[in-house]
Amino acid sequence: MPVKLENLMVRDVVTVEEKTTVKEAVELMNKLEIGCLVVVDGETPTGIVTERDMLKRVLVEARNPMLTRVSEVMSKPLLSAEPEMDIGDTVKLMFDHKIKKLPVIENGRLVGLVTLTDLVRSEEIVKWIKRLQLKSAPRRMKSIVDIYFDPTRRLRKRCPLITEGAQSMSCQREKCMWWFEDECVITKLTRQMLNIEDVHADEEEE
Repeated sequence: MPVKLENLMVRDVVTVEEKTTVKEAVELMNKLEIGCLVVVDGETPTGIVTERDMLKRVLVEARNPMLTRVSEVMSKPLLSAEPEMDIGDTVKLMFDHKIKKLPVIENGRLVGLVTLTDLVRSEEIVKWIKRLQLKSAPRRMKSIVDIYFDPTRRLRKRCPLITEGAQSMSCQREKCMWWFEDECVITKLTRQMLNIEDVHADEEEE
């Protein structure tokens, strides 16, 4: 059964009003360590502003961040998905429009946000990754897929952050696609294999 966006999306989405200045928006993004903000007019989502928008439409154009409103630099009209949309259709939509972040809207109300990274981490990716047309995709989008897959074999990659017997300092824990419930799957399997070997060794000694 296809996984729906409502099972993957982040529900606690940070928003800002259209009148918010770019300086205020950047300070909020830095404080919360996030890469985008959904722009709203009251409760109605009207656009999205990302780090890339700030670079292209503020820094490159030498705009004053204290005077420029997010409504002037946000991406609009707002492209969105619905909670019932499945992963395959969502990724196709994101690649067609060359975007990595997608607000999820239901009955005109913002209910979540999903990123390309969220989707690529999903177990469902193996079923549709072969259909992605990566050649024409922007490099910043292809790099996300390459992190989690062998682009030539279309296979999920083994986590490169596992050291012998434990997690490395760079482990992303809950953010990693290999993290299920409260433990890293690779670490768990490694421990189980070691336990099996220990049991066999004990049996041989007896």
